[in-house]
Amino acid sequence: MIVKKIKIANFRNFTSLESDFVPGSNIFFGDNGSGKTNFLESLFVLCLGRSQLGAADTILMRQDEDCYRLEGVIEKDGRSREIAVAYQKGYRKKITIEGVVVHPAELFENFCAVSTGPEDSVILSGPPSSRRTFLDMYLSQLSQRYLSELTDYHRVLAQKNAALKNEMDPAPFEPLLIAHGARIMTQRIDFLNTLRERAVAYYGEVSRGEKFDLKYQPSVNLPEENGFSVKEIERAFQRTLDDHYDKESYLKTAIVGPHRDDIFFETAGLPARQFGSQGQWRTAAIALKLGVYHLLKEKRGAAPILLLDEIFAELDRSRRDYLIKSFGEFSQLFLTTASEPPPLLLESGRCYKITNGALEDVS
Repeated sequence: MIVKKIKIANFRNFTSLESDFVPGSNIFFGDNGSGKTNFLESLFVLCLGRSQLGAADTILMRQDEDCYRLEGVIEKDGRSREIAVAYQKGYRKKITIEGVVVHPAELFENFCAVSTGPEDSVILSGPPSSRRTFLDMYLSQLSQRYLSELTDYHRVLAQKNAALKNEMDPAPFEPLLIAHGARIMTQRIDFLNTLRERAVAYYGEVSRGEKFDLKYQPSVNLPEENGFSVKEIERAFQRTLDDHYDKESYLKTAIVGPHRDDIFFETAGLPARQFGSQGQWRTAAIALKLGVYHLLKEKRGAAPILLLDEIFAELDRSRRDYLIKSFGEFSQLFLTTASEPPPLLLESGRCYKITNGALEDVS
């Protein structure tokens, strides 16, 4: 995939901006607060219809405006398509591909993007919800079936929670909750088992041999062995629900299921959340995202757009240089840096300067 051009109106700190891009590296530098992160966010929203930072559409609008619009051309499999994502306060978001209005899920079906930045340290250091968001964002790009199951699961979960809140019997909703939940967990297990191999290898290369590991931690009490079937997970799900029936009734909320899953990370043989450093969290987050990039490329047959926001922060020179040398593997990447780009980086791409929401090609 290649983003060939973008046109921005009233998005974050951008009033109006239009630019085209090249395959390979597109490098953006400028002072903090100039709009570098906002620019990468606009590319992610163009590709997938939502912010990688989890920001609501009302937040994405430029201050004192009541709408934003993104237009662009994305090339995939040798074919260029015009995409537009627009939002006006009080209305639903409108997405078009080649002028035809589409559901947001169609962007996930047609395009893919991987983003990493300083905020990704929260995947290692933050609450379980940040790790579930990571799982859902990238598994939904990998599998339309996963996105559909996740949507259906949360619909049934809302119904169960409403029943619990109103002191009604939640049992009628549990067969569907278990069915959708078991299929979600099966896909999460497969995804993390595959991602683990790639992420561990990347982390070891960037950190010169330091150990990294990850393990799925479902809220359902599964056997220790890998490779359970959907039916086995469904039975385990039901048993765990039975064990927590009184607690859920008391709390008036569902506490068992994929919405309570977690991932356990280790860096240098210790729990990353409690003992990891900022540099280890950043290195691990980058390793995860690069692993996701190659997994998406392999499974979907097209390279995702790669967005790298200030990835050199918290990294020493050797880790930075290794990453720069690896950039040749990627079909197209967009990278931001607050300082002048390293000479090694300038050799391989086009360079832009961002100043107060304005973009200048300085290659």
